[in-house]
Amino acid sequence: MNQSDPHIEDIQAIRKLMEASSRFLSLSGLSGIVAGFLGLAGALAAQILITKISAPADWYVRPFAEGPDGYREFLPLVAVMAAVLLLAFTGAVIFSSRKARKSGHRAWTPVTRRMLASLLIPLGTGGLFILLTVATVPAGVTVASTLIFYGLAVVSAGKFTFGEIHWLGVLMVITGLVCLALPQYCIIIWAFGFGLLHIGYGLFMHLRYRG
Repeated sequence: MNQSDPHIEDIQAIRKLMEASSRFLSLSGLSGIVAGFLGLAGALAAQILITKISAPADWYVRPFAEGPDGYREFLPLVAVMAAVLLLAFTGAVIFSSRKARKSGHRAWTPVTRRMLASLLIPLGTGGLFILLTVATVPAGVTVASTLIFYGLAVVSAGKFTFGEIHWLGVLMVITGLVCLALPQYCIIIWAFGFGLLHIGYGLFMHLRYRG
């Protein structure tokens, strides 16, 4: 049995090298935690904006940009969502780059480029969809779309990194579909998806992979 141990170690070493060459393993759990708190802050800001403009109780069934004052009043909510996404992405880059440096790996590799391409194609498509439909579809659909397209983007990028990312994306898509079914609770559901799901995922990843 002892004679085969070196061979087992060699196989394990080869497996690790192959995994490192095909997957981005520097994704930081801390970035998920930060994204989650940003999501909660964004949901709170959205709720304050809705209260400030005295939006009607059924605002979620009306387009964000409905009427002559629609863009002025409701587009700040869309801006909040976009800001949360941008800041969360920036945090992911910063924390993952730091983790890569600590582990002696390069953050920018061909795998990183493929992962970003897989992430940005559905994410960019979702962004364009929202911009082109914000004046015509109910606000609840716009809110749900951010969750659904983000989830699809995460699922798409998941094959280039940790397997847990795939399931985070699946949960985001499911949360977005629930948001479509219950538009009157869309801000709370959005906070759950971008806030609590991210925090839970980030804590799990941080504790499991120590970074």
